[in-house]
Formats: sequence, C-alpha cells, structure tokens
Amino acid sequence: MEESMLISIMATLIILAAFLSIVMRKAKMPALVGFLAAGIVIANFAELDEDGHEVVELFSNLGLIMLMFSIGMEINLANLKTQGRFAIIVALVQMPLMILGGFITGSVLGYDMVQSIALGAIISGSSTAVVMAVLKEKDILDRAHVEILVLVMIIEDIGQVIMLSMLTPMLSGAELGTKDLILLIIQIAIFMIVCFTIGLKLVPRIINWFHRRASEEQISLLCVGALFGLALLASKMGLSVAIGAFLMGIMVAASTAHHTVEHYVDPLKSLFMAIFFISVGMEVKLGSLADSIVLVIIFFLVFVICKSLTVYLGYWIGNGDSRKGFISALSLCAMGEFAFIIAKQALNVGAVDNGFYSAVIGAALISMITLPVLSGSSGKMYDKLTTKLPMGAFHRLSASRDRFYARLSALPGRTTDMLSKAAATVYFNVVMIIIITIIFNYYTVDIANVLCDYLGFSFTLSMVIVLTAHMVILMIPCFYFVKNARLILYVVDKSKQETRDPEDARFYETMNPLAVAGAIALAIIVIIPDEFDRTFEILLGIGIILVISLHQYWRLKSGRKSKKAAEIEQDETETAEETARNPK
Repeated sequence: MEESMLISIMATLIILAAFLSIVMRKAKMPALVGFLAAGIVIANFAELDEDGHEVVELFSNLGLIMLMFSIGMEINLANLKTQGRFAIIVALVQMPLMILGGFITGSVLGYDMVQSIALGAIISGSSTAVVMAVLKEKDILDRAHVEILVLVMIIEDIGQVIMLSMLTPMLSGAELGTKDLILLIIQIAIFMIVCFTIGLKLVPRIINWFHRRASEEQISLLCVGALFGLALLASKMGLSVAIGAFLMGIMVAASTAHHTVEHYVDPLKSLFMAIFFISVGMEVKLGSLADSIVLVIIFFLVFVICKSLTVYLGYWIGNGDSRKGFISALSLCAMGEFAFIIAKQALNVGAVDNGFYSAVIGAALISMITLPVLSGSSGKMYDKLTTKLPMGAFHRLSASRDRFYARLSALPGRTTDMLSKAAATVYFNVVMIIIITIIFNYYTVDIANVLCDYLGFSFTLSMVIVLTAHMVILMIPCFYFVKNARLILYVVDKSKQETRDPEDARFYETMNPLAVAGAIALAIIVIIPDEFDRTFEILLGIGIILVISLHQYWRLKSGRKSKKAAEIEQDETETAEETARNPK
C-alpha cells in the first residue's frame, strides 16, 4: 500500500470521527455515538477499496486491544472484594436473568442455541462511559449510589469477558472438526485458569519490581509489550485478543504502576478506540438496518425491560432503597461496549448474519440516545407508579424482606459469615450446573466421536461413557448446592426463634444431600430437551438414587444434624454465655 493512501485513509477516518463526535456532544450524546455514525457514513456514502478495509481492520484490532486493556485497568479486584458486597448481589441477580431473557427472546425469534446465548451475552452489560456521562450531567444519584453502579458495571464486564471466552469455541464450532474443537476447549480452560490464578499473583509482582528500577516511560513500554504478548497468546489459544488484553489490564491494575501506565496509554486508547467503533459502524448498511427495524425495536425493548426489572430486583433483594433502586435501574439502560465486541466476533465467524448484527448496533444506538431521557425522568416515573399502581402485595413482600434482614442482623457474626459463604456457594454451583448442562447438551456427540477415534470404542459404548460422566459430574455441583441450601434453610429457621419439639425435625435436617442431588440431576436431564435418547441416563440416575438411599437409609431416619448446624448452635451457645458474663 502506498504511503499517501494510508495517510489519506487515516486522515479521513479521524477527522470525520472527530467532527461527528463534536456534533453528538453538542446534542448531549456520547462521543461513542459519533464514532459509530462516522463508520455508518463511510460504509454507505464512501468508497473504500480492499486496501482501505485492511487498514481499518488492522487499526480496529489495535483499538479493541487498547479498549479492553483500559477496561481491565479500571478494575481493582481488592476494592471489589472489600467494598462491593451489595454491588455483587445486584450484578449476580441481574446478569443471569439478562442472559436468560436474551436466550428466551432468541429462541422465540427462531435463532439456534449459540445465537440465542450470544444475544443474552450481548444485552447483559451496560456502557460505563455512557452511563457515567449521563449520571454526571443529570446529577440524580449521590456519590455512594454512583459508586455502586460503577461496581455493578465492572462485574458485568468481568462476566461478559468470561462469556466471550465460553462463546469463542461455540462460535467457531462450525469451522472446526470434532477433535480440534475438544482440544480448543481444553486450551481455553488452561489459559483462563493460569491467567486467573498464577498470572494475577505473579505478574503484578514482576511489574512492581521493574517499576522500582525503571523510568515511567520504560515501565509503560514494558506493560504495553506484555499487553500485546498476552493478546497474541490468547489468539493462539483460540480466544479473542480482547480477553488477553482485558486480563493484562487487570494484572496491571493490581500493580503499583497502574496510574503511570494509564497516563501513557490513554492517548493511544482514545485514537485506536475511535477507529474500532468506526469499524463497527462500517459493518452496518442502511438498507440492512431498515430491513431489520422490527428486530431493532425488539432487541431494544427486551434490553430496557429486562435490564430495568432485573437491576431493580437486585436492589430489592439486597435490601437497597426502593426509589434509588428504580432510578439506578433505568440509569443502566445503555448497551455496553461488549455488545459491539461480541456481535462483531459473531459476525466475523459467520455465526450471525448482517440483519442480526445491524439490529444489535441499532438497538445499542437507540439505548444510548434514549438513556438521558429515561434516567432524567426516572424519579418522576417512580413517584407516579407508586401512587397509581396497587402496591399492597409488594409492600407485604418488602415487609417480609425487612423482617428477614432484621433477624439476620441479630445473628452472631460467625453465623452471618457462614450464611454469606453458603449463599455464594449456592450461586456458584447453580452457575456450574447451567454450564455443565449446556456443554454436555451441545458437545455430547462430539465427545463420543473423540472417544471412538482415539480409543477405538464403538459409538454406543462411547455414548454410555459420556452420559455416565455427565450424570456423575452434574451431581457434584448439585450436591454442594443441596448441602449449602440446607444450611441456609437451617439458619433462616433458627433466626425465627420458633419453639418446637426437638423431635420434630424439619425435612432439610433429615434429608440425604447426595440422594437429593441425584434427584435434582435426574430432573434436569429429564426436563432439558435434547436430540438424542436419554433413556440410559435416566435409568442410570434412578439406579444411583436407589443405591444411595439404601446405603444411607439409617441416616435418613436418624435425624442427625449437619456439621454446619452443630457449628451454628455452638456459636450461639458461646455468644449466650458471653452475654451472660458481660450483660453490657
């Protein structure tokens, strides 16, 4: 490519993006909308040859890497752990429900499983830049609630990175053979485990060592070089370069060089990020957008309705202020940057068509344009809804919630910590149950074919092995789910301070967790539809439950309490004795 052509392309892109972002800023719109508009203008009213598209694609990949690196550097895992308990509750309530809402919408619209999951992942996050700009302008929330929303969006970013890593082999599945696909999944699992364990412990210490011995420019260059190195490694492992860049950003954020690197990277991020969003807009043809207008409206409405309802539900469950929760819920109704990243990745590998992609971009743009109106009028909307709608049932539920939290606050500290850990374990195991179910439903035949090719088994024997492994593996998170759910029920029951006959044991105190786990796993297998016969797996599940029940029958009749329940009672006894000794 000639030097003059490269310079002319870059000049056109940057000047047009700068001009349209200024126009959008004057119209109280985020600069991001201007960058997308520039891409749409170029795609529909300008002629770019093949070399021009290669230049845009090259610099857009750099923009994606720098954008993800910057998002990662904004995440402080230590602060999230110590300060973000309420934000974690909100995020963990709303994200799975958002994904479920997108999945159901995609299924109703006739999309396959991968496309439906991708839609759920696309709508599950909010744009930090757009939301913060609107909140700063409207000034409708105090600093504490704004910080909660920031933490919620950080957790959404982490969740969407994980979903993007899970979606990568599924999106590429049509292009890979069975062996290559299984190998790719193993490589991805190894990469993610190493980065989240060894990487987060070792890399920040290495950066700190160099930071004490090098200048600001040198440490910044080192971190940027490591950024591209990890992005390249992620690409070689079958992941998106975005995931490697994001993880390196988190590692740098955990080091003492965080602010130094951020200062030097910010100008590069601004430049290449603009080109990335221009490239996103360049995939949108006005004709395709017009043809997909109904789909645009559906995606937008599903996003706004699901986001507002699920975030408000998260605030309600977390015992947050009802009015602030409603305002916060509507203030998050702007699709995030990951919507463009996931949609573009799906389009690039052919998992979705231009109509789907254009609908996502259109819905995201509408959400960004309408956010100032939704956020600014959220307070008045809440006041009108609470005065005109019948709220009796809601107030009764809220009163029950308040009583529960009052009882919870009266429990000893050791018990509440135990309850928090049990609730987190229950949530984690529910997620693991969903992931295991999706993986085995999607890859059962592929795994069986691998056993046939590598071990020489017949297909029938391979399917028996895979289905047996599915049942056994599924029972593991089901067991820990039941075990910790039983503890939660016990604590809630004890917090009511009811007087009852000690011999009158509750079901959860006498039930066998392993047998119940087998029953839950069996129910999941029966309920979830699949393309192959599940008769063998169902009979296997019934057999496992019968064996467990017969082998541990004496425990079902003994009424013995769990070890955790004994610890709670011991803690309560020690607390009562301490209170008796020190009445004050």
